[in-house]
Formats: sequence, structure tokens, C-alpha cells
Amino acid sequence: MKWWCSATGEPWTWAWRPYPGVWIFVGLLVASYYLWVVRPAHPRPSDSPEPDSAIRGRGGHLGPNRRAALSFSLGVLAIWLSLDWPIGPLGAGYLASVHAGSYILLSLVAPALLLLGLPRELLLWAAVKSPVAPALRFLARPLIALAVFNLILFATHVPDVVDTLMPTQLGAFAVDLGWLLGGFTLWWAVLAPSPEVARMSPPLQMAYLFAATLLPTIPSAFLTFASYPLYGVYELAPRVTEMSAQSDQQVAGLMMKIIGDLPLWFGFGMVFFRWAKASEGKNPTHPGAPYPSRG
Repeated sequence: MKWWCSATGEPWTWAWRPYPGVWIFVGLLVASYYLWVVRPAHPRPSDSPEPDSAIRGRGGHLGPNRRAALSFSLGVLAIWLSLDWPIGPLGAGYLASVHAGSYILLSLVAPALLLLGLPRELLLWAAVKSPVAPALRFLARPLIALAVFNLILFATHVPDVVDTLMPTQLGAFAVDLGWLLGGFTLWWAVLAPSPEVARMSPPLQMAYLFAATLLPTIPSAFLTFASYPLYGVYELAPRVTEMSAQSDQQVAGLMMKIIGDLPLWFGFGMVFFRWAKASEGKNPTHPGAPYPSRG
């Protein structure tokens, strides 16, 4: 029994395969959300407003609303789909295009949904009072966040790195975890509590998200326009479809750019429309009133 999806070199079969490591990982996410977010929630008095800027300790934060709970659930679902059968093993050792789809889900979709599903009070506590607070505040700086995200992106798409890590379960797990951490870092600079942690104004947030679409063009271009397959693990893998290894690689490159940019542009649009709505709703007698935060 394999605990994590990795390249095996065996002929592909559509027979279901169990990956208990993936189930444990997903189960830990769900259990943590229940213990830290759902269970500590207490009824909110109807006549008292939510303390928007309060810093609450573990167990004292307010629980999630339905939209936040749905967002977190979709984020967990995106992780589960990308790691478990059949997408997980297909992306780990058979099709570079599916590997690119897993990258998009783990780096650009799931982290944003998970962060949107966490109460602002819990995020603020994590960034101010938790043991990892200094690291979270450091990673909230836009240039640092972009550097970390792109460094992980480039490192996990170097052919020698991919061919070395993907055939082992520990190596494939490291790639998947690196994508998740890179995605959290990227979105944290935008979705962290503001103004206590995230200090970017809406125009800077939009510029940041636009900048996040630029450097990934480089690896996607290499995949799309290379005259030969770059990754031995996918070139030598048993064929699952009639596509050649090079055609599969080209599809992967196009997916990274075209589909991979969509979550960032969606975030760009959300920031813009919230900024426009906040500008329309400002009190004319208080033109310097701040824009509402994500929470």
C-alpha cells in the first residue's frame, strides 16, 4: 500500500487505489477546523456588534458564518481532489498536464479558499500572539511573499528536481506541501487581517496580484515551446492517452498560464469591486475613512 501518490513507472490502470496518507492529511485539516473554529464558537448576541478588531486567544474567537465554512470546505475539497486518486497518481507520474492541474489547485485555489474560510479573529491571533506570528508578519510583506511563491514555483519545476523527487513518496509529498505553502504565502499578503498585518491599499493589492501573473510565464513558456520533453518521469511513463509526452507537456504549459492566471484575476476583480463599493459608501464628511478589511 502506498501512503502518498508518486511516480511508479507501472502501466496505468483505472482500478481505484487507496492513499491513506492523503486521507490523514485531509482529515487533519477538517479536524483542526472543527477544533479551532467550529467548536469554540459561541452564540453572538443579536444586539451587540461583532468585535471586528479584537484579538482573541485560542478558543475565544467567533465561529465561521456559512459563507466562510463553505469556502473552507471547498478549499479542503480542492486539496483532496488534487492529491487523491485519480488526479494524484496521474499527476505524480503519468501526465504533466495533470501535474499542472494539481499545481493550480494546490497553489492558487485551495490556499485562498482556506484563508477566506478562517475567522478574522483567528488569523489576527495567529499573526500577533501565536508562536509563528513573527514569520506570518514577515511573509505578509508583498515583495517577500512574491519572492517566496516564485522561488517555490521555479524550484519545483526544474527538470532535475522533478525527476528526483516525484518517484519517491516523500519527495512527491515535499512538492505538494511546497505548493501549498507557496500559495498560502502568496494569498496571505492580500487576505491577512488589515491594517494590523496586511498593509496594502486596494490599488497596491491589484498591482500585487497582477505582478503574481508575470514570472510564472517563464516556466509555462518553457513547457509550451520546448522542442523536446523536459521531464524524464513523464516522458518515460506508460502512456495513459494517445497524446505524446511533448504534446502533454505543451498542454501543461498552456494550463499553467491560461488557467493558472484565472484565480489571480478573480482575486483582482474582487479587490476592485470591493474597493469601488467602499468608495461609493464612504461618508462624505469623513473622506479619510479606511476601506473595510477582508474580515
